[in-house]
Amino acid sequence: MRSSFLILVIGLLFLILTDSILWIQIRQYLKKRWQIFLYIFHSLFFIITLILFQFFISRLKGPGGYFWIEKLIGLIFLCYTPKLLFILLNSISIICRKRYYHTAQIIKRLASFFAICLFVLLLYSITQGRYNYKIEKITVPLENLPSAFQNFTIVQLSDIHLGSYGKSYKGIARLIKEVNALHPDLIVFTGDMVNNFADEISPWINDFKELKANYGKYAVMGNHDYGDYTRWANPDDKKNNLKHFRENMAEMGFHMLNNSHIPIVLQTDTLWLAGVENWGKPPFPRYGKLDLALNSIPAHRPIILLSHDPSHWRAEVLHHPVHLTLAGHTHAMQMGIKIGKKKWSPAQYLYPEYDGLYQQGKQYLYVSRGQGYLGFPGRIGLRPVITQLKLVAENKH
Repeated sequence: MRSSFLILVIGLLFLILTDSILWIQIRQYLKKRWQIFLYIFHSLFFIITLILFQFFISRLKGPGGYFWIEKLIGLIFLCYTPKLLFILLNSISIICRKRYYHTAQIIKRLASFFAICLFVLLLYSITQGRYNYKIEKITVPLENLPSAFQNFTIVQLSDIHLGSYGKSYKGIARLIKEVNALHPDLIVFTGDMVNNFADEISPWINDFKELKANYGKYAVMGNHDYGDYTRWANPDDKKNNLKHFRENMAEMGFHMLNNSHIPIVLQTDTLWLAGVENWGKPPFPRYGKLDLALNSIPAHRPIILLSHDPSHWRAEVLHHPVHLTLAGHTHAMQMGIKIGKKKWSPAQYLYPEYDGLYQQGKQYLYVSRGQGYLGFPGRIGLRPVITQLKLVAENKH
């Protein structure tokens, strides 16, 4: 209760301080009453909305809670991030104007220009940008890959977070269409189908049933799928939610690989697909048991492992004969830049492997930045990704 009240106070101080500084900087241009009224109304809207959210947020315990919280986060980002950029640049122009008048005027114009550009970018990121999927095709050379699996394709999905969407969301239908157009041999999902509640899946079950793969659909659980981020009335409710989640995944056609493995047989050759429950660095839970997942798999056979959190790769997986690990979790913080082979995201300061293909020796890790979102309801710079991984023999790529 204290932490939520502290967040409210910090949020209100941020809104009031930002709008007050901006008012001081632009009040000379607001000469008409309707302009002043609009500015004050805008500020009061966010202040009152934040206060109301504080009183009602405790009631948002169901699947719809994240949806409304994220809408508020999106609106604040959309309106206040450009304001902050304008205030910063305009402050520089004010400091410079006595000695460098012409330079100050240029900076002042740039402040408005960049603030407008940032507003447009954020608006796009929380509208069409959130489901403007990028199809990423990756070739992975594997040691001892059986000949029957040459050019075998796997589509990886991750971090869909179904509770973040309303019924009008177009992204899921587009996702199904894009995946099926790739005609994958195998579809895998590497965790975080929901934010907390199994019921988040219910509106989308028929959509995910339409996903087609020649050799099936497999999944593991992410940290959000256990329902650990909400207060349950009693332990049985949480237990039933977890049971319901697994039932919904099965109804959508996903076979859960929770600390287990399964052979994928093609002609007379076999590829082993293993999966662990979530294994992460604290405070994220460690339910994964890698030894159990790999137990009894024949030696010198190619193994593909599904593990939600990429930090698991360096911590444990590299010490086992796993050829390819598929992970998600990071979202690449839903923000970044990628130009050619050069890329940047704030996620890299928390996760050395946060997006794309990584290699150590003959072992590979692919981290998907996922298709969904959490918190901020969009993607800035780095588009949501659908990944097709094509397997080839090590000496044939």
